[in-house]
Amino acid sequence: MGKIQMAKGNCNVSGFTLMEVIVSIAIIGISFVMVMQLFSGGLKASRRSCDYTRAVVHAKYKMEEIASVPVSDSGAFEDGFQWESEIEPYGELEESNFDLVKIKIRVFWDAAGSRQNSVELVSLKTISTEEIL
Repeated sequence: MGKIQMAKGNCNVSGFTLMEVIVSIAIIGISFVMVMQLFSGGLKASRRSCDYTRAVVHAKYKMEEIASVPVSDSGAFEDGFQWESEIEPYGELEESNFDLVKIKIRVFWDAAGSRQNSVELVSLKTISTEEIL
């Protein structure tokens, strides 16, 4: 804090100089911009996390639905998420009437301003050889 002396007398007036005020306003402005960028990044991360959570819930729902009748298919949910399922043979179990099939569910969506995101769940299911025929 600078001191200004008046020409007449010995009176000292204390206060901030113009340079000190300008520097402090610049520091406050830069700090404000940094805080707003952190806040914006937090909102984007929260949105991305919400989208991934919804995609996992959709994929789990479809996995349960398709596991009862394994069929390759695709479609869309009401909220803009799309899905596709892929069923492929995985292998035969030794000395049994069962085969393993691999069930793959992929849920994908377009995020605002970025490339297409996706979540994939994979599971194995035993199927009797009579069901395959």
